[in-house]
Amino acid sequence: DVNEDPVIIVNGLTKNWRCPGFRVCWIVAPKTIVDMLASAGSFLDGGANAPLQKLALPLMDMDFIRRDTWALQRHFKKKRDFILRELSSLGITVQWTPTATFYIWADLSGLPRPLDDCLVFLEECVKHKVICVPGVFFDINPRDIRNIRHSKCLSFVRFSYGPPMSNLVKGMKQLRTMIEYWKENSQSPDAYDASA
Repeated sequence: DVNEDPVIIVNGLTKNWRCPGFRVCWIVAPKTIVDMLASAGSFLDGGANAPLQKLALPLMDMDFIRRDTWALQRHFKKKRDFILRELSSLGITVQWTPTATFYIWADLSGLPRPLDDCLVFLEECVKHKVICVPGVFFDINPRDIRNIRHSKCLSFVRFSYGPPMSNLVKGMKQLRTMIEYWKENSQSPDAYDASA
């Protein structure tokens, strides 16, 4: 029962329906919480306008939602599988195949030095017009009490397969060029010069 279970569901068209700027959202929660949030929302912004709410109604059709979800899953699975194959061929390992996001947590430890260091890897990626997120950005290290060089995430990066397929193909080609260079010019991360 929604009024007894301690669960609040917040959803909206901007993210799940991929309608940026379509600021219509909803909350499923106990009535007291919905009333409180409605009061705060009314005070803050007055709520979504009626024309936007009416435009949103066809998007709530369950058949449409199912078709759209299946199409989206097929679309992202194709891109995910492409990136996984390419990363594997480059010597970048992935322990967990993503099933619910469009991010891949990848292990660089099999790459030539200094590319096995996520911060060096990012710097080199930027030079090749490729973006990833260094694993150390996800390391929980309150007050920086542990030196970044001791992070368990130092050899990991996060890749996204959200961009268009043409960008992913181009990015993988650039990664291959970058990795081939460092296979011939390996060096320790301490000797690495980012300006080179």
